[in-house]
Amino acid sequence: MRPAEFARYDYDRENYTRLLWFFEGFTSYYDDLLLRRAGRIDDATYLKLLNKTANQVLQTPGRQVQSVADASFDAWVKYYRQDEQTPNQTVSYYTKGALVALCLDLTLRREGHGTLDDVMRHLWRHSGGGGPIDEAAIADALQAVGARSYAEEIARWVHGTDELPLSDLLRAHGVATLEDPAVRAQELGLRVAEVNGGVQVKVVLRGGAAERAGFAANDEWIGIEAPTAKGRPAQGWRLSKLDDLALYLGEQKKVTALVARDRRLLRLPLSIPAGVTTWRLFAQDAAKLGAWLA
Repeated sequence: MRPAEFARYDYDRENYTRLLWFFEGFTSYYDDLLLRRAGRIDDATYLKLLNKTANQVLQTPGRQVQSVADASFDAWVKYYRQDEQTPNQTVSYYTKGALVALCLDLTLRREGHGTLDDVMRHLWRHSGGGGPIDEAAIADALQAVGARSYAEEIARWVHGTDELPLSDLLRAHGVATLEDPAVRAQELGLRVAEVNGGVQVKVVLRGGAAERAGFAANDEWIGIEAPTAKGRPAQGWRLSKLDDLALYLGEQKKVTALVARDRRLLRLPLSIPAGVTTWRLFAQDAAKLGAWLA
């Protein structure tokens, strides 16, 4: 199957479609699911793979800025030309597309009118065995299998930036979510490289503590100054990796970050946020989970 826009390829220029969330995203969903069905991985391993996909999307601020349909259309100019602002401006049609497939599959199953497998079979049969497909054909297949219109879900999940109802749908199929403390980089809203005994800032995530402090991409985070008892000067510490912060700060939540930027040394007031979490999926009802993954 291929998008209607790709019925005839023009090899002299870029070819655009808003359907990569379907063709690439749904493929990504089935990548891991078929490994489980074939018995190559167990339930726990499958949930780890799904967990990784969910956290990749949830930890990307761009999901609140760009719809997955727009991300599909912008693949040539954004996804394949990434820079330090990419996570803040766009979302992957592979990972979010996979989660859209998951949500549609679990919604169909919960309502008792079929599965995403049935939708894919319907599309294959009604496209002449893989002929060009447009969004209307996908909507028609969902309605034919699901016995109702899925226009609202497509509008919100594909053309909008609403959060996907992952937790509710997973719980209905025997999977619960735990909120674990985020790793240090995610807690601060950073993506970094720790090389040669130093911390190099690669991305500053929108809305995070690092952005509020004034960090910028390509900063070198040299060290910190931590407050001490009243009347005594702050203590300075060299920072070789982010996990060193726990050693130097203890219970303190405010620190001055020492940063090198364009040959200048900057002192940035950083507040360590509370309550930043990441998802961990686990099987809560083996029977319900087995019915989905079988």
